[in-house]
Amino acid sequence: MIEQSTALSPRSSALRLGMYSFQCRDALALAEFWSGVVERPVDPGASAAFATIGFNDDGPTWMFTRSDELTDGKNRFRLDFWSSNQAQEVARVVALGATRVADGETGVAWVELCDPENNTFSITSPRPGVEA
Repeated sequence: MIEQSTALSPRSSALRLGMYSFQCRDALALAEFWSGVVERPVDPGASAAFATIGFNDDGPTWMFTRSDELTDGKNRFRLDFWSSNQAQEVARVVALGATRVADGETGVAWVELCDPENNTFSITSPRPGVEA
């Protein structure tokens, strides 16, 4: 009888995260906003229809694609960032064009923000014992 393991090893899947994808009204404008947030440049050839950040880099790629079928009120993507200097990072992204929506505490302090196309994201303080 062949035994099957129910535990998955870290290499048991052929799937790996390839990119963060956003559907948006203006790919270039949203890519420029996120470029400032993550401090990585928008790739050459970006347009209002399609833009990327880090397509040829080792880190994750950010992809922005224009869509005419967007609905307000439903997040098309959500990111949660950790920062050891939360207040400074919140101020930096607000200066880039984010809107501060709410502040809270659920084990960690968090600030909810919206990007220029009303996609929600958060900047939290790191969990105790975890470095950002």
